[in-house]
Amino acid sequence: MWMVELNNLDLDALKELGNIGAGHAATSLSKLLGRTISMSVPEIRVVRIPELSKIIDAEKIVSGTITAFKDPLCKGEGYLYVMFLGDTPKKLISVLCNSDDFGEYELSALLEVGNIISSSFCGAMADFLEVEIIPAPPSLAQDYALAVIDAVVSRLAESNDYVFLFEVMLRDEHDLLETYIVLIPDIAFFENVVKMLKRKVWSI
Repeated sequence: MWMVELNNLDLDALKELGNIGAGHAATSLSKLLGRTISMSVPEIRVVRIPELSKIIDAEKIVSGTITAFKDPLCKGEGYLYVMFLGDTPKKLISVLCNSDDFGEYELSALLEVGNIISSSFCGAMADFLEVEIIPAPPSLAQDYALAVIDAVVSRLAESNDYVFLFEVMLRDEHDLLETYIVLIPDIAFFENVVKMLKRKVWSI
């Protein structure tokens, strides 16, 4: 299996990518939620899938969204998994729907939040790495996070041992909304991200 070789400069560049996507998402979410939203990415990690259990609680069911995407130029593909941790889904639904229920209407609102975040990150990746990314409509995922990731990895024709884990600080005027964004690439997309990051860093 191809081994990851990313240094601190590469990770800083990835963090910059994440913060660009977070900025775009915060603007759109502020309009949707009708309140000021700030969003940043304080940490980015490249993690082997078997080691995710050290970071993500394997015993809790998580609400989130899954977005498939393709890069037709490198013929790579992958998924963006937006994870809403803790009581973040409840807080978002309360603001959007003025409801404590988790019915079809409320879950569709949660899906729209995930769609905004994933679309913003896909756009940031495409611009920052100078690649073409075509996202599919997102789907809602409510399950144990590691089970969702395993299921997504199994769909990739050429699965990869590594994922990019973005820790996201999503805040409104009152609360911290705990969120992770997991970029799950196949081998071709992963290698292309690393190549483009190296080119980006060396051009600075």
